[in-house]
Amino acid sequence: MSEQLNPADQNRLLEEMTLVLVHSLPAAWQECVVVHRSVGSHGETLGQVRKVSGPGLPSLWTPPPALGELFARLRSGMYADGLGTWFSAKFRLTYPFSYQVEYDRENEPKWASPPPPDAYAEELRLHPRGAENVPDWLREKQQPSGGQ
Repeated sequence: MSEQLNPADQNRLLEEMTLVLVHSLPAAWQECVVVHRSVGSHGETLGQVRKVSGPGLPSLWTPPPALGELFARLRSGMYADGLGTWFSAKFRLTYPFSYQVEYDRENEPKWASPPPPDAYAEELRLHPRGAENVPDWLREKQQPSGGQ
């Protein structure tokens, strides 16, 4: 577990993410949405970008690996003793530097690449939660048999 980040540290990481995105997005981008999902040491970072010209629908875009590393640092740094940390984050960047971020610490992520079975128990070792703060889906999946 890494050291806890205060709100100012969290904002610095989010600003660093913004810079990484701005320097790696395709020309004429208008809006970018990046979703990072993680449980245990399994993580995935997926992106979509909407350009100024062309059809209004966003297209899939692969964020640089550095962005996933920044999300992982943010996730560990936002750990709260007994409460755990978030499982997914949605980062929306609007041209030129305006961003919003939403965190989900309750619901199971909608995986593009499902984690290995041992990632769920690893999550509780890396980011311990009090029994009342362990979502049912995580409690079920972290047990070796997947059941009671």
